[in-house]
Amino acid sequence: MVSRHPSSDRSNARAAVAGLLVVALELALLAIWQRNGYWDFSDGVYADTAREVLRGVSLYSGVAGAQPPPIYLVGAGLLALHDGLASLRAGMAVAELASAALVATAVWRLCGRAWLALVAALATPLLPIALHEHAQLIPETVAAPLIIGGALCVARPRWALAGGALLALAAAFKLAFVLPALALVLVAADRPRAAIGLVAAGVVLGVVALLAYGTPLWTETVRAQFEVGQAPLHYVGGLIAQAAWNELPLLFIAAPVAWAALQRRSYSRDPALERALLAAAAAGLLLGLSLFKRGSYISVFIVAEPPLLALAVLGAGGLWQTGWRARLAVAALLALLAAQSASLLIDPADPVVARRPGAQSGLAIGASPSLVNRAVALARRCPPQRAYPGAPYIAFLADRRMPGEQPDTFMLSFASADAAFARRAAADQPRC
Repeated sequence: MVSRHPSSDRSNARAAVAGLLVVALELALLAIWQRNGYWDFSDGVYADTAREVLRGVSLYSGVAGAQPPPIYLVGAGLLALHDGLASLRAGMAVAELASAALVATAVWRLCGRAWLALVAALATPLLPIALHEHAQLIPETVAAPLIIGGALCVARPRWALAGGALLALAAAFKLAFVLPALALVLVAADRPRAAIGLVAAGVVLGVVALLAYGTPLWTETVRAQFEVGQAPLHYVGGLIAQAAWNELPLLFIAAPVAWAALQRRSYSRDPALERALLAAAAAGLLLGLSLFKRGSYISVFIVAEPPLLALAVLGAGGLWQTGWRARLAVAALLALLAAQSASLLIDPADPVVARRPGAQSGLAIGASPSLVNRAVALARRCPPQRAYPGAPYIAFLADRRMPGEQPDTFMLSFASADAAFARRAAADQPRC
């Protein structure tokens, strides 16, 4: 057995801390770029619902909620520290920092090169879809580090139990994340332990949630979700085309790793982790099927991007060794990916390269900070005793209540299970 020198361990620890500080600085710069711009309808819904929960409104029976409790409870916890957008953005940036650190850990275990691990960590929050959803209070932001963390754990027999528990927690933020959880259990280095961790943690979380919220939990998170119906095919096709354009560089670069796995060959020095990342990325991409449900968006692919990025780094290293044509292809794909992110950073309202070819719109900001400030100023003219019927995000920033104290206007519009909430909102008159 070869022992490691203590000075080497200290050096690695210092390098890891320095890397985390660099990524933290990157996230701080992204916060300055983002400010209070309006990017995602769901972000405002979750934020405003979390505030209602913090103020004592009962989740599912007093206010509609389309997801399991954790996302609202995380939001309420952050708002308890500071009731404003800054606390939510900071909390979600911590989740992104965790994702970046776990991507770096995966790359280090696969390749053993510290500089590649740092580059991968820095790239994690800059991938086009992740950048569009930067620091948004949505289930994908919190679940992404849990899923890649689960992949890192289940690749080690001694950590398989903890890995299963992490995956159960990810599914508790959004039930669809059961798919990557099951995929990772199937490829775990110790399947029984991983399965026990997943089932045991899932049962505990489920029982606690049912005891706390009762049957309205099932009505809101399952029945109402099925009732919203299917999205139009042309809309789904546009979303899938947009996601394919943004994920195309990573998919092509990671393809040799997947091909080698099909031939039972490994590209890395950690075959178990390689299999786990392939399972997480593949299942994460399959979550695109949820786009057929009305109200879904390509933010669902955020959970696939961290494992896919780690695999792409591994694939790029292998392709680089095969000749100048492969190197040219890798360089071109990386340049395309960088150009997509750069276009979103430079012109969020019209990110020409990040938008899929031929589309008139896509992956753009909903409203710039200046437009948001004007909308908030108008909303604050609304007397507090009246309901504000605009966007939930603006209502949250202006601290004005939505009709019937119901931020999730989408679910109220399409799910008959939410008819009582819809009637309450409709009866809330007069409005601003």
